[in-house]
Amino acid sequence: MRILKLVFVIFFCATAAAPFISSKLAANAKKEIVPLPAQDPSQFVGNSSCAECHAEQVARLAPTAHHKAKADKASASAQSCESCHGGAKVHLEFHLTAQKLIKEGKDAEAEALQNDETKAKNASMIAFDKLTATQINASCMQCHSQMKEHAVWRGNKHEKAKLSCLDCHSMHHSPAAPTADSKLFATAQAEGKLLKRRTEADTCFQCHGDVRKAQFQRSTHLFRNENREHQLSCSSCHEAHGSIGEKLMRTGSINETCYQCHTEKRGPFLYEHSPVRESCANCHKSHGSNNTALLNARAPMLCQQCHIQGRHQTVAGYSNSAFTMNRSCSTCHAAVHGSNHPSGINLQR
Repeated sequence: MRILKLVFVIFFCATAAAPFISSKLAANAKKEIVPLPAQDPSQFVGNSSCAECHAEQVARLAPTAHHKAKADKASASAQSCESCHGGAKVHLEFHLTAQKLIKEGKDAEAEALQNDETKAKNASMIAFDKLTATQINASCMQCHSQMKEHAVWRGNKHEKAKLSCLDCHSMHHSPAAPTADSKLFATAQAEGKLLKRRTEADTCFQCHGDVRKAQFQRSTHLFRNENREHQLSCSSCHEAHGSIGEKLMRTGSINETCYQCHTEKRGPFLYEHSPVRESCANCHKSHGSNNTALLNARAPMLCQQCHIQGRHQTVAGYSNSAFTMNRSCSTCHAAVHGSNHPSGINLQR
């Protein structure tokens, strides 16, 4: 009878949800992604032509790696701007014709040419501020798909969140690039990665604001030097472009990531502490904590989350109790990460 009721409930829920699901599927089917136009090397005119109108953008682009990129290695003119924005031949002819008509005093003809939607559309370049996140990413992946960091971009959390490359990166230049006014605080790391913000952490904090406070806490991984650069950056542990590990870790697990620096905690140990082997995050807050050693809570409260009772009373009791003084539980149980001592079954040595 219970099984029959369960089948009836499932059938009822499925019937009620069917119209909603079908409408969602139909809406998604209508959202066709318009592919970017194919590159035609015969339409390339070179960066010098772009600089006549877009001098500022070309000047900022000059010192970057994008300036050296080529869409077609067989064509020396297929550089930089046109690698992403498409060939500029028609675009250049359209605007030069309009400028020529204006100089000749034929303003009406120039205005008619500029108002011709068909010709204006044919002469338009690929404008990234008018593209969807999927189209922007597809454009960038034409070159960057060969990089190992981007091997698992498709399907990762950032792609599913509809983030585009331009949410974190600046195509033409980086705000971190040194200028006459800000040489002291220029960061080579952010400049090399063409990040939109001055530092890598500031870029990530645009979305992950809950982590920002960690750099001001008592113990933190996000400590900074005199140039306000984080000695341990987000990418030291996380791969923003996708990872096989949890929480976009660079390795397969949280522990493996921690072991890259804390190798002495790897083991193997004769006597292991099971929560430690399970995950470092059971006891530590990786970004920052107001407790020493990035602990989730002060000892003995942290230990009491698991060790409520045992051979001796673990509850602190009085303020002068031995369990709250000095190093608390670790005063005796010093080898909390594991022990190789023959008598270290209680992690005391």
